[in-house]
Amino acid sequence: MKKIPREKEVDRLIDLVSAGSWDAVHGILERQFAVLHNRAQVLIGLCGIVITTTGFSGRLIAGTSRYAQELIIAGVATVLLAATLIVWGVQHIRWLTQQPGDDLRGWLLASLAYRDRKTTIYRVAIAFLLAGLSFYVIAIAMMLLAPTAVPSLGGR
Repeated sequence: MKKIPREKEVDRLIDLVSAGSWDAVHGILERQFAVLHNRAQVLIGLCGIVITTTGFSGRLIAGTSRYAQELIIAGVATVLLAATLIVWGVQHIRWLTQQPGDDLRGWLLASLAYRDRKTTIYRVAIAFLLAGLSFYVIAIAMMLLAPTAVPSLGGR
């Protein structure tokens, strides 16, 4: 699905509200940011689950083989990168009322650009989270495929 240019979206938003009401347009953007931040919060939760699970079972999974160890480390590091992107790129706040612009149109352009940057970072974070989860799942599969392997005690 092709997205419309930002200029056209501004026109659409101004047309959508009667007489270019600041409150109505602000409310629309506020809801869009709320959706983005709520979805980002879900991703943070998933990242937390992966990191917590690794704390409990990572050693057992990593004991399967050197390759499993590398996959677990790569998975957790990639998930941590996703969490970092979400926290710094999406959850970071600059209030809508702080966006630059001398009139409604200028403010809308700046606000939509800000929203679009956050959305792009959100999508990149999803890609990193999925890659990290993939590494993690491959390591778990390796452990399950070798159920008789003796886990390494790692120096104990």
